[in-house]
Amino acid sequence: MKSIFKKNNKNTGFTLVEVIIACSIISLVTIALMSSASKGIELSGRALRQTQASMVLEEGVEAVKSIRDNSWTTISNLNLDTNYYLTFNTNTNTWSLGITAVTPVDSIFTRTVVFSAVNRDANDDIASSGTLDTGIKKVNVTVSWQTKTGTNSKNITFYLTNLFN
Repeated sequence: MKSIFKKNNKNTGFTLVEVIIACSIISLVTIALMSSASKGIELSGRALRQTQASMVLEEGVEAVKSIRDNSWTTISNLNLDTNYYLTFNTNTNTWSLGITAVTPVDSIFTRTVVFSAVNRDANDDIASSGTLDTGIKKVNVTVSWQTKTGTNSKNITFYLTNLFN
């Protein structure tokens, strides 16, 4: 008796090749998706650090303004072109500046504040040279942090005026 079901041996090799091709395509798609997800996570982490650095930078600006509001003398007596570090006293709820490096903010960010002299020209405009204006200081706040590729930083420069004189 002949079998009704005849096995066609010509197509068995094609099935194995098709499985190998399908596995290769699935592997390539999976690798591409994993690579995209990894890059997305890396960029998300970088954006988070940039945002955090911006907040620490803004806090530094507000802290310097707070010190100025408490006493312009504190600002005017500082050495120019010197790195200062901000510290917050939780007992008195006040900011202060010191030349000794402090623990990085959130153990990540180092914040420095540098004060520079401001000069005025004959038209009473701020200029690179001229008469020293003791009622204004140029302030540069810098926040830096380490990454896998090196050091990143953000900074802001502004003028601080003796408002209460």
